[in-house]
Amino acid sequence: MSTRTDAHFFQHLVERLGFICIAFDADSRVLFANSEALTAYPQLEGFADGHVDFVELLPEVSRRKARELIGQVLETGSMREMEAKYPQDNGTIMTMVVIFSPVLDDDGNCKAISASMRDISERKRMSRELADSRRIAALGRMAAGVAHHFNNILGGMLTSIDYVLTSDSPRELRRTLRLLAQAISRATRITNQLAVFAESENEQTEWAPLNQILDGFLRKIEARARGAGVAVDAKFDNIEGARFESQRLARVLESIAQNAIDALGVGGVLTVQLRDLGEQAEILIADNGCGMPPETLERVFEPFFTTKGELHGGGESNIGLGLAAVHGYVAEMGGTIRISSQVGEGTQVTIRLPLNRPE
Repeated sequence: MSTRTDAHFFQHLVERLGFICIAFDADSRVLFANSEALTAYPQLEGFADGHVDFVELLPEVSRRKARELIGQVLETGSMREMEAKYPQDNGTIMTMVVIFSPVLDDDGNCKAISASMRDISERKRMSRELADSRRIAALGRMAAGVAHHFNNILGGMLTSIDYVLTSDSPRELRRTLRLLAQAISRATRITNQLAVFAESENEQTEWAPLNQILDGFLRKIEARARGAGVAVDAKFDNIEGARFESQRLARVLESIAQNAIDALGVGGVLTVQLRDLGEQAEILIADNGCGMPPETLERVFEPFFTTKGELHGGGESNIGLGLAAVHGYVAEMGGTIRISSQVGEGTQVTIRLPLNRPE
């Protein structure tokens, strides 16, 4: 038996979508609302007279963003997405995902827009719980790392003290005091960097256009590169409408770029690219430095693993939190990060982030 695909069929199809579906014109006047929409928004009753503004159905704080996205859909003919947060009487927040899709005529012109809406409050809650569990697991690994390195420092201090207690030499006493001062200094640097790491987790989130974030990052890193005698080769696609957490993404990029500069000598080249892949943005940061062997590459995202700094026998104050934090930040932004490297050829870091990500 064949299914009739007449107007009656499509009417029933839209009515039973299981989520809110509202169509409106370029002036935001509602043209259609399915039964889910009429149940959720009683003010839609009588929408056929053309007096109901879709944007007015959204919370006041979301309306400016909605009008911006609607304008982009009308201009580009491509989908946009956002979240609308509705305060509830019990003090909780109901979060609705809103997907704006163009309704095109036979000539490909956008004559209307459909808004598909669904309550994702439970999904957001579960996502927060999953993120919290991951943070707790990461905190456990970090605590183990801190304990390990502090035990090494304290063990060295105790050994030095035990040794000098058996000696009457003023020279040995001064030498031991210098070693103790160095050990205390290493411990202080570890706690200071942990404090900076913790502060970055609690800072206020500010969103900005992706290209604006990349431009600001490039200005900072070019200044550092000049001081190290490194050239910067940058090429950015223009990606309109994409917004991300500005401070967090900038910190991710600066951490990766600083690692690249550290791996380069005078005359090295740092390459930075931003590419529009359609549904994703790809950020590439590469250097033609010394590269990493496979055994190092496998461990770069481990907390407290570092090829430089106090915890790995070097003379700098790096404690190996940079790439571990970078990996977590990229994951929280819904993205992926991949590192490839060849000894003697350099290292390439590729980050892919979803576009049209709700704020």
